[in-house]
Amino acid sequence: MRYDEFRDQLKIALHNAGLLGQRLGNLTETIDLESMERRWKVHVIGTSNDTEPFHVTAKIAFNWNPFNIARSYTCEEDLLTELLGRAKSSAKTEPRFARVDLELYARLPNGSTTAIPEAQTFGPWADSIKQKLDKAFTESKRRHGRLVAVLGAVEEINVESNCYSAGRLSVTGVSIAGFRIVRVPRMWDDPDRRDAEKDPSAELSKLAQKFKYSLDEWRSGIAALVKWIRYTPPPDDVIPVEQPFEEKEDEDGEEGPETIH
Repeated sequence: MRYDEFRDQLKIALHNAGLLGQRLGNLTETIDLESMERRWKVHVIGTSNDTEPFHVTAKIAFNWNPFNIARSYTCEEDLLTELLGRAKSSAKTEPRFARVDLELYARLPNGSTTAIPEAQTFGPWADSIKQKLDKAFTESKRRHGRLVAVLGAVEEINVESNCYSAGRLSVTGVSIAGFRIVRVPRMWDDPDRRDAEKDPSAELSKLAQKFKYSLDEWRSGIAALVKWIRYTPPPDDVIPVEQPFEEKEDEDGEEGPETIH
């Protein structure tokens, strides 16, 4: 399987899952001229009103490394002959894989911030989101009780914040990322081996459904976070942060500029 075939099958799977039917941001494809690695990514823009003022987006991406490029433009037998000689041409080869990433974001409008929720609120919320996404992403392969491969994983919640002069942190956005490993069919000259390689369309379809589930859970989680932030009163020990401009009188008794909130 070549890059364009994998890309097209992934796009079809995402479209069938209802992801590419939503508003799209930039879809970009790039080639690193030094390593010849190809990169594909698309941004999905959320439209739910329940998450306002947070703006929810997702980025789906994968890289096609030079080894996948080389193995897709010739069969495995010819590649082995080129690398090892004819005496070793019947040696086994490792399966091909591609990593597909999903990054989920929720950001406030530019210049806006909100107080970080209390630990007893934010901690369980972050744990709940990660546990739900773990079901869709996390998978490992073991052999004789030993870990031999990680096929998917989810990172911890990432908080983007600003720090004011008084030392108080304010949230500007939150995000979480995960990845899944997808098997890519090898190209064989031997018809029996070629038929034994599974087409990835079914696996990509399951992957797209997992991404759709993750985006939906992320939106629901952000909507719940918005309610907690909106209706939870600030703690008593919060020290008000001095704004850059304060409402005060000048020497002539005239009012100064209004407070910036």
